[in-house]
Amino acid sequence: MKSLFSNGEQITVLSTLPLNFVTIVEAGSITRAADELDLAKSAVSQSLKKLEAQLGIKLAVRTTRHLSLTPAGERYYRRCKDVLALAKQAATEMEAYGAIPSGPIKITAPHALIAPIIAPAIAKVMRQFPKLEPTVIADDARLDLIAEGIDLAISVGVLPVSNLRAQKVGSLRDILCVAPSLMAYAPRSDTPEFTKWVQGLPYIAHVREPSAVIHTIPTTDHTKTATLKFHPSFCCNTLDAIAACTREGLGVALLPDISVVQDIEDGSLVRLCEQLLPDPTPIHAVHTYDALVPRSVKEVIEAVRAALRGRAF
Repeated sequence: MKSLFSNGEQITVLSTLPLNFVTIVEAGSITRAADELDLAKSAVSQSLKKLEAQLGIKLAVRTTRHLSLTPAGERYYRRCKDVLALAKQAATEMEAYGAIPSGPIKITAPHALIAPIIAPAIAKVMRQFPKLEPTVIADDARLDLIAEGIDLAISVGVLPVSNLRAQKVGSLRDILCVAPSLMAYAPRSDTPEFTKWVQGLPYIAHVREPSAVIHTIPTTDHTKTATLKFHPSFCCNTLDAIAACTREGLGVALLPDISVVQDIEDGSLVRLCEQLLPDPTPIHAVHTYDALVPRSVKEVIEAVRAALRGRAF
């Protein structure tokens, strides 16, 4: 294989062809990639052929409607993604030397945090730095920050061991909630029958909760705690979906205070047990940067921290 660094022309080719290739793969076809790159379809097709010629290997099998990668193409795509992510990180880190935040910043957070926390935090930062170009990915799963090119993740719960940088920005408390229509049939909370009634309610779980969910509530005399063991009746993959099902009276659910403040205030949900105060769940800001954290990332982190303080329940 010829060296890609043997002359100036090939260095230019190296700087554009991998980006085009990544766009082609992620778009799924030459036609859609051409639209995204704002290039002619023939130019995009030729760029792929030229890259294959430079590398001396077939990267993709093309049909009129579909493109599939060869094993070599899969490997090359992953490497290109790593390189592009590092290039983006290097450019973004220059903000740490005093540049005014501008350009793209990609942020991910759980669905339930977008409306009450993330959107107001980003709006605050954008008013100060209008040249920022945020992309927000709402996802309850923990995404691969490097592979997805994500600058900042706001993560709820205990973090897995990793090489990522993290700092706590706040916390939330979980509340066992039900619809008022269910509470209409509840025994008095100061009677032994109340705990039995709670135990018999259908439980609406998040898909990440275990098959047997255990919670504790105070006993009627408040001197001990009673253990409640639920087997989920059905599951949802977002907190918004769980809250919606709970409002409809389909069961009991454990929901973070930050996502049900309005529901409890307007009476569409009620606390199952006023005395239930589980340990707070931490919220972390997670990123891949080392000492040189971009100012844009710092500003969003602080705005998120302030928004969480302002939403204390």
